[in-house]
Amino acid sequence: MNNSPPENDTPALSAEGVIQLSKKARRCFRQQEYARARELYRQGLEVEPGNPYLLSGMGDACRETGDLAGAERAYQVLLEQDPDNLFALRGQGDLFKAKGEIAEAISFWSRYLKLRPADVHVMTRIADACKKLEHYTQAEDLYQQILRIDAMDRFALTGLADLLHRTGRDHEAIACYEKILTLRHDMLHILTIVGKLCWRVSDFDKASRFFLKALDIDPDNPYALYGLGNCYRWQRDYAKAVETWQRILQHNEGTIALYSRLGDAFTHLGDLSSAKQAYRQVLDQGYDRFAQIGLIKLLCDQGDFGRAIEELNTLLGYEDDPWQQLDELSRRFVRTGRRQAMIEFYRHLLDASVPNCIDPERIRRHLEKLES
Repeated sequence: MNNSPPENDTPALSAEGVIQLSKKARRCFRQQEYARARELYRQGLEVEPGNPYLLSGMGDACRETGDLAGAERAYQVLLEQDPDNLFALRGQGDLFKAKGEIAEAISFWSRYLKLRPADVHVMTRIADACKKLEHYTQAEDLYQQILRIDAMDRFALTGLADLLHRTGRDHEAIACYEKILTLRHDMLHILTIVGKLCWRVSDFDKASRFFLKALDIDPDNPYALYGLGNCYRWQRDYAKAVETWQRILQHNEGTIALYSRLGDAFTHLGDLSSAKQAYRQVLDQGYDRFAQIGLIKLLCDQGDFGRAIEELNTLLGYEDDPWQQLDELSRRFVRTGRRQAMIEFYRHLLDASVPNCIDPERIRRHLEKLES
């Protein structure tokens, strides 16, 4: 009878074997085979549980596979051995970011930067995190530090452009986004963002150019079509605006904002039937102030003052300040050369018994002003 111990089918790895295993795991990680990398790191740690390369790799692999607790254990062991381990500090920061604990993430990344102060990747992480916390001054300072190291760092430019956009510094944001587009001119979402910003600062020609560039890449892009239509609208080219917006409806459901603008554009073109249909597309989904005002104005243009007053009552049922809405209505009529229609509307309103929330004397004074 053989009493010798059974042979181990899996002999212990040699030091050289652990090194090769670590290299293989790292290759798997780079190829995004995270589960396989994690298993290889586990095998290595059974032999060398304190190996810093295996521990940092295991932390990264656990994080990528969603095992945040496992990642934290690996990084903590590594930091207990070496509180200044760069891989663990960066990894812990990434881990806390994944957990949504942004302030904790910043603390670990800041410790990392004290040891390696010019690492633009970690500087960008901190800047992005500060921006998320709305610490905009600190975020901007970091982005600018990165850009002093590399003036065309795409991640810093993107982060800074977004920060400027968020904080209403539209002209600076446009300039920053334009730098990004010199690095890669076919970034569709950037083209539409810059187009929208140019439209917001009333540079409609420039906005149109960016939207058209976006449409060269994606001819059916709804954001670019919507923005381009807005440019035509503000340039009073209502026919082009309608043509552009209708292209959206060939492939997408219309939004409330789109149908409201279509209604306004059709009204300017004198196509009151299409305008009414567009406003109804909005109001069938629920109340919308712009569509409601547009419909009232349209009914007055058609001479249907009774219906216009009914729609006014609907408007006043939703709005806190009735005079603000009537003033807006008056401005729209006067701006589009329909002063007489507004005069007739006020006359009918007085004859039909003014709603309780409106002072009839104020209506009369307003009417006299329009008639003068």
